[in-house]
Amino acid sequence: MKNKILVIIASLFLMACSDSGGSGSSGSTGGGGGASPATVPQPEPVKTQDLVAPDGFTFNPVTAHTLEINLSGSLPERTHLSVYSAYTEGDDGKYIVDYDSKVIDAAMVNGALTIEFSLAESQSTIVAEIWSYDGSLPLQKEFVIDSNPLVWD
Repeated sequence: MKNKILVIIASLFLMACSDSGGSGSSGSTGGGGGASPATVPQPEPVKTQDLVAPDGFTFNPVTAHTLEINLSGSLPERTHLSVYSAYTEGDDGKYIVDYDSKVIDAAMVNGALTIEFSLAESQSTIVAEIWSYDGSLPLQKEFVIDSNPLVWD
């Protein structure tokens, strides 16, 4: 009985130590009798100190802008400004804003306001709306982000 147990243990040990357990990787590519594959030259690694950024490049993806509004005399005393970054233009020429894309929101005094805000560098246009408290539709204006300050007068 002891001999049978020893034979079984020895068999299991030999099977565990052999590399013929179905893995099939013997180091050869199977092509031509042990020839090694051609080595591919590796490119020289680039060091951070070798990188060059063009003049004016910045890692900051946010740009600062100023919006100046001067509509004194043409607006009611109490008005409110909202600026949006996402919108579409309707068939009637009015803008349909995405209210979740509001960039700034500020109260205006006597139709005038100067406000600074930040936008993503990739943002090329915005829409501003001026709301009055009399229930009328807002005044809307689209601004192309190409100059600073943005002026509405």
